[in-house]
Amino acid sequence: MWWILALGALAPSARLQSQQTGTPGLEVRAARFYRAATGQTFIDVFGRVPLVMVQALPSGAGAVSAAYRVTFTVRDSNHLALVTQSWSQVVPASLLSLQGSSTAEHITFAAQPGRYTVEMSVSDSATGRVTSTTADLTAYGTAPAASDLLLASAMRPGTDADTTVGTGEVRKGSTILTASGDEVLTPSRARLGCYLELYAVRAETVSVSMRVMREDSTQVVAIPVRPLPLASGGGVLQEMLDLSGLPPGHYRLVAAVTGKDSVITRSAAFRMAGFEAERSAAAVAPDRVRVPFDTMTETELDEAYAPLIYLMRSDEQGIYSSLTLEGKRSYLRRFWAQREPASGTGAMRAFYARIEDANRRFREGGASEIPGWRTDRGRVFIRYGEPDETMQRPQAGNTDPYEVWKYTRGRALKFVFMDLTRFGNYSLIYTNDRHENSRPDWESLLGAEALTDVERF
Repeated sequence: MWWILALGALAPSARLQSQQTGTPGLEVRAARFYRAATGQTFIDVFGRVPLVMVQALPSGAGAVSAAYRVTFTVRDSNHLALVTQSWSQVVPASLLSLQGSSTAEHITFAAQPGRYTVEMSVSDSATGRVTSTTADLTAYGTAPAASDLLLASAMRPGTDADTTVGTGEVRKGSTILTASGDEVLTPSRARLGCYLELYAVRAETVSVSMRVMREDSTQVVAIPVRPLPLASGGGVLQEMLDLSGLPPGHYRLVAAVTGKDSVITRSAAFRMAGFEAERSAAAVAPDRVRVPFDTMTETELDEAYAPLIYLMRSDEQGIYSSLTLEGKRSYLRRFWAQREPASGTGAMRAFYARIEDANRRFREGGASEIPGWRTDRGRVFIRYGEPDETMQRPQAGNTDPYEVWKYTRGRALKFVFMDLTRFGNYSLIYTNDRHENSRPDWESLLGAEALTDVERF
């Protein structure tokens, strides 16, 4: 059943090239954000995968037209692997046939001051061909004046209770952005979001000006100067700009923030596609996904129901299994209707996109394969979203591999997962979340050295 929902989730991440010469390769871009409380830099890494790099699977492979596996590895200056994340992605035939199309992949990690290398590799499922690229990054050694400028195709407010950050979305404080690191506008979708954190030492009101520049540094758009009050410690510049009428081409948005004693300038690139690219995308784009319960088989309905245990109220439990086929459909319709105040499908699609993310990132093997949403890491990911900080120890000496997740928005939460089998099956051994249980022997499982590492994190 998931291919319908996965198709809807994947389509917004597809990117069009307004110009294409030769064979494009993998691209890696990053945006850095500083946290004074810990002295760490939070780095969002975006990878672009041109779909000319993948080939269609044999026709007997079912509805999936193509697939690849992407792996991100972050290494420190000593070449020690600190973070490794890998998952599989499926590509519908409609995107394969679109010239210049690509998909966007994303990871985020926290880093102490220093230099790092990010390697991104993509393995084509049809041919086994592996393509890799690397990018060098620097985590801030001292507090910068501002973060990097992050562009987005959409922005929306989020709350501490908002756990529906979907595929292609990035959360920054109270703002949720749809970002790929390679934003492409079209004549009918010409709004560009920008997000910039400012780390002011004292409270003051600064002046903000923005310009859109061509590749040759010619200014084509000037956004009027406006004041922005900053509290002691800083603030955030976030805007949605209407760039309707901008001709096709490559551009750069430049933001300048002028204070009493300084001028801060940050910039980021984006592209404007033309009408031809927009028509091509519209021709292959899937229809707006409707609530699919009417056409699902009973097995598919059961699969759609199972993860809802994470959302259910007590009065909604213990009912579904005794219902008829039509009763199950009605139950699922009512369940989501109560969670869709605007009578849309946004919350449902975001939830199932989160399930898809958990399945591709946290699926575990062993005697019987466990889908990602049923694993401990998948459950926490679905409930709380991407952790704000992670520490991964895949090679932990005498201690089994472990990783630690921290959530700093709202009530601070920490989760410690350990691979007790050494086959990639991570179990939750400790947490301060009252909704989860810790193992009584978690400290002895970690050992003294790892315990100190976890407590300091």
